[in-house]
Amino acid sequence: MIEGEQTMTSPSVARTTRGIAALRATVTGEVITDDQPGYLDASRTIVRQGRPAVVVRCAAPADVAAALAYADGHDLPVAVRSGGHNVAGFGTNDGGVVIDVRPMNDVTITGDDDGVVRVGTGATWGHVASRLSDAGLAISSGDTAGVGVGGLMAAGGIGWMVRRHGLAIDSVVAAEVVTADGAVRRVDAATEPELFWGLRGAAGGLGVVTSYDIAAVHQPTVHFGTLLFPWMQAEQVLKGWTDYLAEAPVELTSSLQLPPTMMADRQVPVAVMVCVAGDVADRDAILAPLRSLGTVLTDTVAEVPYARVLSDEAMPSDWAPRIRNGLFDQWSPELGGALAEARPRIPALAVEIRALGGAFGEMPADATAFAHRDALFMVNSMLIGSPEPQVADFDGLWDALRPDGTYANFLSHATAADVDRCYPQSHRARLAALKQAVDPADVFRSALAVPPAGLTG
Repeated sequence: MIEGEQTMTSPSVARTTRGIAALRATVTGEVITDDQPGYLDASRTIVRQGRPAVVVRCAAPADVAAALAYADGHDLPVAVRSGGHNVAGFGTNDGGVVIDVRPMNDVTITGDDDGVVRVGTGATWGHVASRLSDAGLAISSGDTAGVGVGGLMAAGGIGWMVRRHGLAIDSVVAAEVVTADGAVRRVDAATEPELFWGLRGAAGGLGVVTSYDIAAVHQPTVHFGTLLFPWMQAEQVLKGWTDYLAEAPVELTSSLQLPPTMMADRQVPVAVMVCVAGDVADRDAILAPLRSLGTVLTDTVAEVPYARVLSDEAMPSDWAPRIRNGLFDQWSPELGGALAEARPRIPALAVEIRALGGAFGEMPADATAFAHRDALFMVNSMLIGSPEPQVADFDGLWDALRPDGTYANFLSHATAADVDRCYPQSHRARLAALKQAVDPADVFRSALAVPPAGLTG
């Protein structure tokens, strides 16, 4: 620049620059823009590279409030990131504000005899499980170590002890949340009970949860592992497995995995994953019906610390899955037949069936925003790779299956129909009224969030 020359900056850029400087002066965490190192990592989720205007790594609830105020002042959309594993890519956006809660990752055992643990929503479940392991405690969580607490809790939390200890949200006794107006609220069954109800199953549309108080259980070890059966016994194993899990002891949680038929000329074994939790002496008797489903090729079931059951598989950088799921109140031969017919027709189709019931079903349907307590099975499905010609068949399969409900965490391309399946009418009306009370401007909007009543009618 020539000495004495002046540069011209547009008013909008100047306002934005001043706003970022003020934001940096306000928050105790980091404020990251696209001219800084680490921006791409900060703005990426496991399935999507976003281009937000700013990422605010929040170290305290006050930072969340400041980020919300900045977004409101500049009329920018908001995304919230915990572990960044949401398969719909909700943890980032283009041109908006990303509120990254990962710095709020403390796991604190209160020291009381009730086993309550305060968990920051930026923690990963692997970190939580490891932290609690030394005390012999565990929380019924998901199945992946790298998943963030906030993301999993937003919709429920189906994990390896769901039949013994319920959903992850079922053990929550209190929460701290920052709502759209910037207020930091501590809620529980006695203080703002309606918001506490909504946070357990629909948190992503109501605010930014910064911590949960969770009643952990004494569970130093579980019996966990995999039973592999020959691929040609798939239908036999599926029928026997669904018959048994519909009535199995609550200590047993299990899933059955049917690999894509395109793999190894259809000859990849069928996997039955098992986890036996609780103080039971007859684990072998509980597992015996599973071991008799067919010809056992491999049996890795062993007693292990609960923290070791959480996997952490690395995903390809360009991973862009198509995932859909359904909750079913009962298994039927027609459902099994539809899946068996679809697998060779859709060779990239991977199917996982998770058993529910037990403690999961003991919670009343209206106790939390997650509603589908009658479900005995969840069918989760994914198209592996990028098989564009198979997408129509994949979506057509789900149109035909007509599930009784849907789990919000396993939906990559959500539709309005999916919102209806996630939240039955009674729950949807209640959520719309709650949303109108705490977020009338729909700041926390997404394809799976129920809009405020003022925008729907």
